[in-house]
Amino acid sequence: MSKLKQLLHSPRIHVALATGLSIVVLAYVSKRILPEPIRVAYLAIPPLLMTFHEYVLNRYPETRMAKTAYWVMAIFAATVVVILVHV
Repeated sequence: MSKLKQLLHSPRIHVALATGLSIVVLAYVSKRILPEPIRVAYLAIPPLLMTFHEYVLNRYPETRMAKTAYWVMAIFAATVVVILVHV
């Protein structure tokens, strides 16, 4: 497998892409859709979940909580919750 394919199969890349997409969606919704911008503290929730994922992945690599899919879904769910709270 090439180095690029190995890099794309990394769980850290998946969570980082989900976090980046979440930040872009939050910024767009905050700027274009909501009447008032979302506060910075709420915008920091997806990166905070990414930090928790890194901790769990390094500390407990073989546990169920280290699964990347759980954390990607948690990041997307947090994005939806932040948007719904501010609507």
